[in-house]
Amino acid sequence: MNLKARDWHNWVSVLLILPMLLVGFTSIFLAHKKELGINEIDLTPYVGWLPGYGASAMREMSPEIRSTATLADGSTLVGTQNGLFRADAAGVTAVAELAGDQVRDILPMTWGVIVAAKSGVWLEQDGRWQRVLKGDAWNASANLDGSVTVTLKERGPLSSPDGRFWSAPAVLVAGIASLPLEEIPPERVTLGKLMIDLHTGKAFLGKDGEWVWIDLLGFVWIFLGFTGLWLWWRTQTKKRDAAIKRAQTQPGIAHA
Repeated sequence: MNLKARDWHNWVSVLLILPMLLVGFTSIFLAHKKELGINEIDLTPYVGWLPGYGASAMREMSPEIRSTATLADGSTLVGTQNGLFRADAAGVTAVAELAGDQVRDILPMTWGVIVAAKSGVWLEQDGRWQRVLKGDAWNASANLDGSVTVTLKERGPLSSPDGRFWSAPAVLVAGIASLPLEEIPPERVTLGKLMIDLHTGKAFLGKDGEWVWIDLLGFVWIFLGFTGLWLWWRTQTKKRDAAIKRAQTQPGIAHA
C-alpha cells in the first residue's frame, strides 16, 4: 500500500483523536465528581486489563506508610495509601473494611480507635470497624477533654466525645470566620501552583467557578474529536466512491 504524506497525516490524526475524546470526557467527569459521586463507585474488579492496574503493576507498588499507632494490646496499626494493616506477634494482616483506601491518620482513644481516610472517618470498637463520617478526611487530633477532632475536605473540623456523635466546634469555626481580611496571610503561589490553576481555570474563575472552565475545554475537545472523525469518514467515503466510479468506467466493466 502506497501511503502519501497526507495519508500518514490523516491516519495519525485519527489515532490522536482517541486521547482527545478521552481527555474531554474525563475532564467533565472530574469537574463534577462530587455531584456524580464517582469516588463512591468501585471499579476495582473491572480495571485489571489496564496496564496501570494489572498484576505486574500491583507487584511493583509497595505500600507507602503514611501513619502508625501502637495500641494497648501491643499491636500496631499501619496506615498506607493501599489500606490499613495490623502488625502483631503473629504477623501483618490487612483490615478488610479499609482495603485499598488511603489512610492519613490513626488516633487511639480510650473509647476506640479513630482513622482518618480518603473514604471518611472510621471507628474501631471491640474489634469492629464502622465508617462514622463520609468525606475526604485529612487528620485526627485528641483534645484535653477526651474528645477527638477530625478535619474533612469541604466540611472543615468536626468534634466528637465518643466517635459516634459529631458536631462542628462552633467557637473555633466562628473565630476563624471573624478574622479581618488584612490579618489573613495571602495564599502562597508558586510557579507550579500557578501552572495548575491556569490549567484548571481557578486563576480566572476562582475555585467555585473552575468547573465552567473545565467543562468548556472538555466540550471543545469532544467537539473537535467528533468533528475530526466525521471529516475523516467523509474523506474516506468520497475516496471509496471515486474508486468505485473509476472501476465502473473502465473498458470491459459493465455499468450497474
